[in-house]
Parts: sequence; C-alpha cells; structure tokens
Amino acid sequence: MIKINNLSVNFSKKQVLKDISVNFLPTKIYGIVGLNGAGKTTFFNTLGGLIKPNTGTITWNEKAITHKEIAYLETVNFFYSRITGGEYLDIFEQTNADFNVEILQQYLKLPLDELIEKYSTGMKKKLALLGILKQNRTIFILDEPFNGLDLETNKVLEIIIAQLKEKGKTILVSSHIIDPLLKVCDEILFLENGVFTRTFKKDDFHKIEAEVFGKFKEEAALKIAAAI
Repeated sequence: MIKINNLSVNFSKKQVLKDISVNFLPTKIYGIVGLNGAGKTTFFNTLGGLIKPNTGTITWNEKAITHKEIAYLETVNFFYSRITGGEYLDIFEQTNADFNVEILQQYLKLPLDELIEKYSTGMKKKLALLGILKQNRTIFILDEPFNGLDLETNKVLEIIIAQLKEKGKTILVSSHIIDPLLKVCDEILFLENGVFTRTFKKDDFHKIEAEVFGKFKEEAALKIAAAI
C-alpha cells in the first residue's frame, strides 16, 4: 500500500499541495482529475521522486518509497537526441520477464529504426510507455497517457492498464479527458486547489460530471454566451 501522510509542497510562497493524506491500495486503478492548476502534475512529480516535499511522508508497505518501485510516464518525456526508438529501449534493463516488444509492436506499430526526433507526439508517448513496461515496477504513474494517441492506441492502452492491474500493480492515471478514466479506473479522486476533496467509487462515476464540473460549466456558459 502507498501511504501518503500530511504531504505539502510549496513553490516560493505558494502552497501547491496542502497537507494531503491518502492511501492507494495494490491491484487498483486510481484516476486523478482536477481543473487546470489543481496540482495534479506536482502531485505525480512528488510521488515519483522528482520533487522533494516540504512536509509529509510517502511510504510503500511501511518503508520509504524509492524510484525502484515506480514506473513514471510523464506528460512530456525526455529523449536523447540523434537516437532511434530501438536504441532508446536498449537503455532500459529488461527486468520484466514477460516483456515482449514484438507482440506489443503488433499493436503500437512504432518505427523503432527511425530517429525519435521524427516521431509524432503520440509515437513518443508509445515509445516511453514501452520503456516503462520493460521494467518490472510495482507502481505505475501515468500522467496524461492518452494525450496524442489515436483511437486504436487509446483502446490498446486501456487493455495494457487493465493487464497491469491483473499483475498486481498499483496504477495512478490522470487525464484531461474524463471518459478514458471512467472505463479503466476503480476510483477517481478529485484534486482541488492542492487538496483531494472528493473520491468517487465506480457506482458514483455518473455523478462526476455534475459534481466536479457543474458549477464551472454554468459559469463558463454564461460568460462565453456574452462573449460571442
């Protein structure tokens, strides 16, 4: 279990994450949603070890969490220049005995012999996904994984996430589009101004649109109507 206790992150004088305490159980898929600026990426970066919190602790099975437990698919991934997709994958040690790039390539269809700089946004996302799947990690953090993917690959990603759950992984996934999360998640947490204010179980997913975006949509509709 991931246990987060009294987690806070400040940038200069602004508090971005505010005393968050939450637990994430194994073999479950958690969606993290929130309006722009709510702190989703900061939360993922802190959990992934890229940002040091000002206060609080993050533990995995009662021990300090380390990068060895975590596979992190960032919104925008870093790639070395002048290397091919295949050379990028060679960087990662294969610790996942089940990883089979030939089978995955039947569905992801990446030109692994081409330079990454020629890849589209969606192709880069798929390549980075292969890189984390090659490693046998326990926790998967997926920040906007559906961004830039075509319809077919979106479906492939849904299958991959479901299979990670079957293998006992803990998965946290964010998306600016709510529909993919409704399909794959067991719970969806709403992050608002640096705090998790609501948790939705599957039976409550139909309430998300109204409870999370209802007021925003009403205000936006009135203002936009007056502006156009």
